[in-house]
Amino acid sequence: MELLFIKIKNELFNRITSVIDFLFFYLKLHSVKPYSFPGNQLGIIYLGENLPPRIARMYKWLKRKYAINGVLVCAQNGYNSKFVEMEFDSVYLFRNKWHLYGILQKINGANLIHAFGPKSYYPDMARQFMPLTKFVYDMQDVLGIYFGLNTDIRWFQKEFPHEKNCLQFADGLVSHGLEPIPAYRVYGIKEKRNRLFFPLFCDDDRFCDNVHKLSDGFHVVYAGEIQNSNRDKKQFGNIQFDDLIDELSHQKIHFHVYPSPSTNPLLYNQYLEVANTNPYFHLEKSVAQSELSKELSKYHYGIIPFFKSTSGQSNDKYKYSTALKLFNFIEAGIPTICSEDIEFQAWILKRNYAGFSISQEDVKTLGAKLNSIDYTAIQRNLIRNRPRLSLANNIHSLYKFYNRILQ
Repeated sequence: MELLFIKIKNELFNRITSVIDFLFFYLKLHSVKPYSFPGNQLGIIYLGENLPPRIARMYKWLKRKYAINGVLVCAQNGYNSKFVEMEFDSVYLFRNKWHLYGILQKINGANLIHAFGPKSYYPDMARQFMPLTKFVYDMQDVLGIYFGLNTDIRWFQKEFPHEKNCLQFADGLVSHGLEPIPAYRVYGIKEKRNRLFFPLFCDDDRFCDNVHKLSDGFHVVYAGEIQNSNRDKKQFGNIQFDDLIDELSHQKIHFHVYPSPSTNPLLYNQYLEVANTNPYFHLEKSVAQSELSKELSKYHYGIIPFFKSTSGQSNDKYKYSTALKLFNFIEAGIPTICSEDIEFQAWILKRNYAGFSISQEDVKTLGAKLNSIDYTAIQRNLIRNRPRLSLANNIHSLYKFYNRILQ
């Protein structure tokens, strides 16, 4: 009931402020502080509805290495300070479409918009509002491949036309996973020639090595979204952890969960009760990206337990997706236990000696497998191979991509 109230309140706020901001826009009454990009630097507007951690991580390394100036333009209710590791040159938070237009009118000299998803409505509005500015779309989660285009999830249906527009009309596409491969097929559009495969990578500043581990048995950690078990299993089944908690507890494996800072605690409050009664389950407090790897490093393994049978998400979603938590675990210097169903992520682990994959059935005997592993050796391999997954060593490809789009 509380979640419904929050949704209704946000919708009313959007509608009421839209009327006001519509008038302000046409009467040019928005009190927005103007911003002009320096002429001697590459000027980028980073724009989207919900700010993911990857944007600030990428921008930090671009700023360190190149003459670049970045402005963040983000929805007010989608901005999370725990996802910003360094300040952008300026930050604007908008309430609705008309407020966004008022802000974009006050930003002068941008070379390029780097828009980010997965929600595409505001990026598509910005693309149409600034047709002469080059537009790059940054895709991690493609909504069209979760359940197909015939899903009955209403907010997905509203987003599909805008997602298709961004994929079809962008001057370039940055993809962190392989989801654009099936996305072009689902939407029936021609593949973009200007496309950069740019994995989420690791932040070199967050590398941890040989940190002291908890000693009372094995401690496995998860960081990311988590949902109460009473919500729709088709959508959220792979992040509902009741069964996993029972399986790990039965084997006396400690399971620690760090909910994403962007997840409302109302969505996982049932796990507080579990943590109070189960000595092997620990619901931790959300932490900022800047603190996460240090916090994760005290555990033995990270885990990504997304199995096909637990939700109604498509085979394409499982096969091609990627997640930042994988790279957070690598930053922390801990091997990852990964579902074999998320094939691309399992491949990254194997290629970089960063952990191992398991089937859902293997969870029942995970304790025996962990006891048979030479932990020192697997962690040593991970740390030795980690630099090739670092942002510092790969950010040049994103900068070159920007310049290719502009040329």
